Amino acid sequence: MRAAEIGSDLSLKLKSSVRIGFGFVTACYMLTGMAALAVGGYFMATHDTSRRSAMLTSNVLRSLLAAGIYIALSALVGVYGSLAPLTRKSWLIAYIVLIVGTVLFETGIGIWMWSRTLDIDDLYGYNWRHLWSDDIKRSFQNKANCCGYLNAHDSPASGSASCTESVMPYGCMVSVQQYTHGYLTYIYSWLFGFVFVAVVALLAAMVLMVVRNDEERLRWSRANAIFRSLKKANSEITLYGHEPKSCQDDIPQSPYPVNSQ
Repeated sequence: MRAAEIGSDLSLKLKSSVRIGFGFVTACYMLTGMAALAVGGYFMATHDTSRRSAMLTSNVLRSLLAAGIYIALSALVGVYGSLAPLTRKSWLIAYIVLIVGTVLFETGIGIWMWSRTLDIDDLYGYNWRHLWSDDIKRSFQNKANCCGYLNAHDSPASGSASCTESVMPYGCMVSVQQYTHGYLTYIYSWLFGFVFVAVVALLAAMVLMVVRNDEERLRWSRANAIFRSLKKANSEITLYGHEPKSCQDDIPQSPYPVNSQ
């Protein structure tokens, strides 16, 4: 009896630890979404014509906000499902599917960011000549004291102090490469960190699902055992009739009333 009680207590502690771990990991997962919302909202509110705007375009910031909302909502789905895992299995399944989507999305964006560092010269040379505004190019020229991309005749931005000097400065190619490489490395490193958190959240959700399924099977087995025992008892009563009478029921009764005196 004591061993059964210890086993029961151990099972309850295990389930409690799984739910606590799930809650902690899900909170970290939600924080990554809140961080994406905070960063995206801040840069959207302070969007300017600095060098940073060449990396964090409006489309990138909107994608960051959308990813933050997606992560936060998916975390809420997981929290709601974990409050009653036995009756909210579909919510836990939906949470697992949503995390898989998060992992795939963040991994894809991180690989895309990393791949952009492999072709900085051609990519940002084209951006300098055809896509970036004069304000962005002027910001690079003023920061690095350069003019144009390869040289002062390669699409310079007018109005920059470095382009009006008597000594012709070098182009801004090296400055652009160093800045973009450092910025992109910083971004995809954070993205892969978010991927790690999402993978851990996925594993925690799968563990909770396994524990939940084990508990469901245990309850079903107990219910089936009780049902079989009741069915067996009913069949025995039907086969052998009512319970045997007591010994006093077998004693013949006198036809004459017994005087209490």
